[in-house]
Amino acid sequence: MKTNKGMIASAALLALTVGIGPAYADKKYDTGATDTEIKIGGSGPFSGPASVAGQMVKSVAAYFAWINTKGGINGRKINYIAEDDTYSSAKAVEVTRKLVEQEGVLLMAGSIGTPTQLAVSGYLNDKKIPQLFIATGNSAFYDPKVHPWTIGNSVTTFTEGVLIGKHVGQNWPGTKVAVLFQNDDLGKEYFAGVKQGLGDKAPIAASVSYEVSDPTVDSQIATLQSSGATIFISLSTPKATSQAIRRAYDTGWKPKMIIPSIVAQIQGTLAPAGLDKAVGVITPTFIKDANDPHWANDPATIAFLDWMKTYDTQVTDTALAIAGYDAGETLAEILKECGDELTHENIMKHASNIKAFHPSLMLPGISVTTTPTDYRVIHQMQFESFNGKNWELYGAVVTDAD
Repeated sequence: MKTNKGMIASAALLALTVGIGPAYADKKYDTGATDTEIKIGGSGPFSGPASVAGQMVKSVAAYFAWINTKGGINGRKINYIAEDDTYSSAKAVEVTRKLVEQEGVLLMAGSIGTPTQLAVSGYLNDKKIPQLFIATGNSAFYDPKVHPWTIGNSVTTFTEGVLIGKHVGQNWPGTKVAVLFQNDDLGKEYFAGVKQGLGDKAPIAASVSYEVSDPTVDSQIATLQSSGATIFISLSTPKATSQAIRRAYDTGWKPKMIIPSIVAQIQGTLAPAGLDKAVGVITPTFIKDANDPHWANDPATIAFLDWMKTYDTQVTDTALAIAGYDAGETLAEILKECGDELTHENIMKHASNIKAFHPSLMLPGISVTTTPTDYRVIHQMQFESFNGKNWELYGAVVTDAD
């Protein structure tokens, strides 16, 4: 797979994605593939309290519906069948078994949900069914030793933590650091990455955990503030992040504050804290923000927004639409390269050997790369700072490679 450096717009990339693929003397198919069709399954919460997240899966479906209007991939239409798992692990197992055993899908792709996808990964790996480009940063989805038939579609939680730590160490060496982290696998994995990224460049003056059930993080902020730290890394989910931003501001603590990309939503996280109180907050990212005026004249962003209005009409969350579009675009490239050998083994061969592929909405200088021993798709991020209205990119791309 080669980087298409000059092809920024989605329309140009589409020529590579859906064009006539390489010819093979012998066609090889596993269940779910024919001369005219590729059947793919996916699941997400379309109902229930987490139903907003299901918009990402709907965007994957919309992407392939669009691809089909262009002739499909290598002349085959994509039959993407998405099921509602209600964000329930038991339901996810049920619908996944249905998609594999009754619908006969070739692979599962574009699903969302850490607990639900962990619940089905054992089943899919046992049956050697590819489970590709799911939306989660949990490291278990990027480790070929743990799940050889599974690859996610994001930066891993640990890798993002490493990049945050490296950014602090490179830009503010010797500065005292305070860390708030959620007391679960998510927060602990972020924190482990931060510590590795910091190394001996900047000392951690204080670290405090909180429980998801805690009504506030006020006491934790007081402890961190008393440490004298001038860098504050909040490895927290939206509610606690909003509280941390607001409490630090209200108590007069003015550290440089860094939050993870998963909570960097302006309306969902920063607005509840107060946009004026969030000025200067920093976060890493690897995807263009289609709502950012910075990308208003970017051909790929314009093409995406036009696509969203025409084909992704059920989705209102632009970030989730981008995630679905990105997953679809990457999978389409894999399937194109598989040509007429649409087998589980060949799909995984190509999915685990991606060489610097640049989806159209990924930031310049950042690309997707995998190897048979490292399934992490993203190794680079760029940092941005909130100016009271929008995120502003700054500095160079940071990589996890030494």
